[in-house]
Amino acid sequence: MSKNNNYILKTALHSGVSNSIINGICAWLLSGGKVHLPIYGGGGVFYDFLATTAILIFILTLIVLPMQRKKAPANMQVDAPLPRFYTLFFSYMASFRNTAIAGLLAVYGFVLMTVFLLLAFPLFELYEMSRFSYSVSKGVLMGLVSALVTWPIVYIALKPANGLSNIILGDKS
Repeated sequence: MSKNNNYILKTALHSGVSNSIINGICAWLLSGGKVHLPIYGGGGVFYDFLATTAILIFILTLIVLPMQRKKAPANMQVDAPLPRFYTLFFSYMASFRNTAIAGLLAVYGFVLMTVFLLLAFPLFELYEMSRFSYSVSKGVLMGLVSALVTWPIVYIALKPANGLSNIILGDKS
């Protein structure tokens, strides 16, 4: 595995595991006193998952992006070619303000989560969840969201450095 992939995997795993634990515990504590939670409707899990996805991605981007702008160039091979998926869907964001990047990533995540949940809940014929299954599901799902969104955040943070790779690496030609 390349240096870049190792760094991104380590960063994504750290983000995913920590957010999974935090969201699972919060879901358990906030659903206290409820035996079952409906999927749709008032107090439904569907809307909770969507709101948490958007908020998590927005806040995570605002926290991780500035940190990765400092850390990523030191821990990654700066002149390595960027993945095609990144150049197609995320590279245009590199010059935007952090809040705009966070907003765009939150919208992307919200739309993708909406599609996922609209397919998953009917497919598995879920109409309500127990407190335990809700807490575990929310923890696992938000951990995955966090880990997956970390990947483009690291590359967006690296983009300015990648554009200046000859300066950073000392190539004066």
